[in-house]
Amino acid sequence: MPSDKILFLGPDAENPSNDAYSAYRREFVRNGALFLDHRGLYLRLGHRGAQDFIRRFVRDEGVATLVFANDPLSFDFDLGFFVELSRGVYTAMLAGDTVYYFGTRDKYYARAMDLVIVNDSFETPAEFRALGVDSLVFTTCCDREKYVKREDAAKTIDVSFVGALSGREERTAYLDFLAANGVAVSAFGQGTPGGRVTLDRMVEIFNQSRINLNFTDASVVSPLAGTAPPAGAKQIKGRIAEAAICGSFVLTESAPGVENVLAPDKEMAVFGGKEDLLEKVRYYLAHEREREAVAAAGYRRAVVDYDVRLAIPRLIAELERRRRAKTRSSAAVATDAAFETNFGSYRLRCVLRFLKRFRFGLAWEELRLLARTGRAAPRQFRAIFIEEVVDPFPRFKRLLKRLLGRGGR
Repeated sequence: MPSDKILFLGPDAENPSNDAYSAYRREFVRNGALFLDHRGLYLRLGHRGAQDFIRRFVRDEGVATLVFANDPLSFDFDLGFFVELSRGVYTAMLAGDTVYYFGTRDKYYARAMDLVIVNDSFETPAEFRALGVDSLVFTTCCDREKYVKREDAAKTIDVSFVGALSGREERTAYLDFLAANGVAVSAFGQGTPGGRVTLDRMVEIFNQSRINLNFTDASVVSPLAGTAPPAGAKQIKGRIAEAAICGSFVLTESAPGVENVLAPDKEMAVFGGKEDLLEKVRYYLAHEREREAVAAAGYRRAVVDYDVRLAIPRLIAELERRRRAKTRSSAAVATDAAFETNFGSYRLRCVLRFLKRFRFGLAWEELRLLARTGRAAPRQFRAIFIEEVVDPFPRFKRLLKRLLGRGGR
């Protein structure tokens, strides 16, 4: 009898402020999928050892479908590794932040897959299909044990925003414009007065807010490319579903395809530009009954479409349908100088991780991989060194900042 086993291949990681990836992993396993922590395997066995382990696991367990979930800054595996696996199993990649990383990472690994599952854009699937790779949109879904509608929550915040402001000039300009026109926004996240918040606190904020703002700008500089996406690039954010499934009113910036997430004016509100934002904030603060009706409709939609315990079984069924239909990739794997530079630079991160664990042989293996590519980006080395060596030691980091500050005077 043919196998229908699924292997979910991804890191065993938890994020205290974002549960989306962990929720997906939990629900795949709850629905019978096998799970391998590839990051743990890599740290234990190294580059070749981890790939050999996964090959044997796929063969011995009779895996039929492999779902690869990795962060967009990682280049752990060779492209040929997935090409080899795809000869015997149906391969799918969960791709987040494709608006940022399509051109620097995703398009290369996509060519080695049968399917790319996109969660942040209704436009990049067409770009994957243009490469000969099947693609579908699967927007952010939430665990309702964590994202809770609190019926007794008092609305003590007029307008809130949860998200980063550091390096986000467009968002800052929007909030400054509201403040200049008498609308105070309670902001939380990196670079905001409220600072970073936990997931539990974020859910409280959603429930306490009359209006939850969401911005769709994609303007941060990519650490891989060294540049931001083109001016005006937009991204579908998970905040829409997260706030809606808490029963809260969402006012989101427009973006291509955002109407597919929730219906504008019926299940959420959408603005385009500063004046439109100010007008809609004032309108919905003044019209409580209409605002709450929109929030209620958004909640009814969210608990059907964005409850992870309902959405993941639907995704699994779709994966099985495509596997049985033999919907396979027609793309040819290809690399170029940009990919080889990012692949090579990532080796330094692995070298540092292995050296910290006294795994000198595995560090040497990474240096040989770097020599094989012959390319690396010095610009990335600094960021990697800070993340792997400096950031884990806050006292040393503060001392280093003081020393560098003195040297610069």
